Amino acid sequence: MTSQHLHARVARANAARGLRARVVAPAGRSIATARRSAIAVSAARAETDDAASAPASASSRRDVVLGGALALASSALAATTPVAIADEAPTTTETTTTTTRDRKSVVVTGSNSGIGLDGAAKLAARGYDVTLACRTLAKAQAAKASIEATAAANGVVLTGSLTPAECDLASLDSIRAFAASRRAAPLDALVLNAGVEFSGDNTVRRTADGFEITVGVNHLGHFLLTNLLLPDLEAAASASPQSDGTTPRVVVTASEVHDPASPGGNVGLGAGLGDLRGLAENGAAFEMLDGSPYDADKAYKDSKLCNVLFARELQRRLRDAGSVVTVNTFGPGLITRTGLFRAQNPLFVKVFDFATNEIFHVAETVDGGGDCLVRMVTDAELEGVGDVYYNNGIAPGEGKTGHKFERGDVSAEAMDGEKGKALWAYSERLVGLSA
Repeated sequence: MTSQHLHARVARANAARGLRARVVAPAGRSIATARRSAIAVSAARAETDDAASAPASASSRRDVVLGGALALASSALAATTPVAIADEAPTTTETTTTTTRDRKSVVVTGSNSGIGLDGAAKLAARGYDVTLACRTLAKAQAAKASIEATAAANGVVLTGSLTPAECDLASLDSIRAFAASRRAAPLDALVLNAGVEFSGDNTVRRTADGFEITVGVNHLGHFLLTNLLLPDLEAAASASPQSDGTTPRVVVTASEVHDPASPGGNVGLGAGLGDLRGLAENGAAFEMLDGSPYDADKAYKDSKLCNVLFARELQRRLRDAGSVVTVNTFGPGLITRTGLFRAQNPLFVKVFDFATNEIFHVAETVDGGGDCLVRMVTDAELEGVGDVYYNNGIAPGEGKTGHKFERGDVSAEAMDGEKGKALWAYSERLVGLSA
């Protein structure tokens, strides 16, 4: 690829976010190399390195107890109907125009509840400048107030800052506006944590751009956001404080349910994208990526498989471009007390929560899941390490909640490099990054 082609792709990527992004070349690397690293949307030709990760320990009890918990919840439901949540009107994004480079910066999507909120609070306490990227500005502002109030009540000093911002992953325009609002400030970590799930309700919901909402938010929204913020991550490679020695990271909250062979993934229809026939035949109007009849539970599992395929393909592209940015995924475990279940029937959630937490003791806490997120951002063991998956599996007697967070395998389908390339190509077209 010629330097003119590279320059054109950088300009196109910057135009998509509404500003001319500044690309800083790390020491020993040319500006051209830094730009090449910043445009992972370019078509790389190298083959995917499909080296398998080290195996994780088995969660032998989980498949049995999950079935029991689901049975209890289902019997309690009887003929009840899942409850949908109303959309909120978008509001203006609150942003800052200065960047403090004596501290590291991190963007956390979905940081108004669950492990996103918990992880954001812990990162701020560790001295990170945290951008709370939430669906509405009001949610982000409420998250900031909650973190500050909780910290004060517990005597915790937040040595980092909290910046609330609107980033509605169900709207490509909102994502672009958020990326532009950062004004190309260096970014040390991007945590793709937000997610929606509508299991039990097979009403097909759609984003502002017409995508099925589960894949639209969990995968496509994060896909666009990451590509728009890659120049900011590259800029941090040379301008980042060295307080903890880490180079820029992309962290993706996935789930073990991406693997149909896992204890959580083998309940109901398993994840599987097939030959992506749904995208090939229907484009943006797809319901299921594999073209099968709509199933909300499978759509969620498929979105988590997309997360892993996307992360692995992004890491390949960055590696081939000579970038130091790393991309990793993790499964935080079964956490019932988060916003992820907000669209499900309240009775089902209450019974399932009680069964998994109080009877079978297989659920992880929000605190434990937040610890997993923080580790992925800060752990020195992951310095310079990409294309790995960590899973928070059941391990009786381990840690605070009987879980062990360790490196694990992704599913056989997630290891398919050619499928990762195909998903990337479709995703580029859908979000407007290619013709």
